Amino acid sequence: MAKGRLRLENIPSWEEVQKLWDFVLDRFTGSGDEARKIKRELLKEGYRPIYTLREVCFFGLLFFTGCRISELLAIRKKDISFVKKTILIRQLKKRKGQELIREVLLPPPVEDYLREYVISEVIGDEFLLFDFSRQRAWQLVKELSIAALNKPLHPHVFRHAFAIQLLKSTSNMEYVRRLLGHKDYDTLKHYLDFTIEDMKEDILKVFEERK
Repeated sequence: MAKGRLRLENIPSWEEVQKLWDFVLDRFTGSGDEARKIKRELLKEGYRPIYTLREVCFFGLLFFTGCRISELLAIRKKDISFVKKTILIRQLKKRKGQELIREVLLPPPVEDYLREYVISEVIGDEFLLFDFSRQRAWQLVKELSIAALNKPLHPHVFRHAFAIQLLKSTSNMEYVRRLLGHKDYDTLKHYLDFTIEDMKEDILKVFEERK
């Protein structure tokens, strides 16, 4: 992330994230070979975007885990525990020559889709969940955001949106720091700017009531 204050207008609100998720589910064709056939036919007719089970899982994890896109594309089948309801994330930025691994929660909105996807479409434990490039991931996000919100977004903004929502909900900076894999609180201070900005109107009402 670039240094300096993040630009609020570039980060979707949590309501917009939910709207994107609803859009993805609305365009979900199902799973298996028949679903892929349906998708091909709909695309031929110019109806797009259309999403299969793989893409639903990709968007769900992108929206609701706070992972970097590089971390998301590095998740393997063996990293997912439906018993513990967690996902192991390998942080690709190595510190002192060591690969850092952290756990994130398996998001409830995605759990059933991910379970079906892992069982039916991801063959071995060492296989990546998503066998497409970083460039393709960016294309998917841009296509979705233009279709649903009429503006282009890139994958990293959802990490910011998740962090801001988490801080609003928990007010626990240490929890957010560990979940996002930050080494210190410097970046989180930027997110606090947003939570204060969002609360400003309600805070000012307190003083208005005292008049």
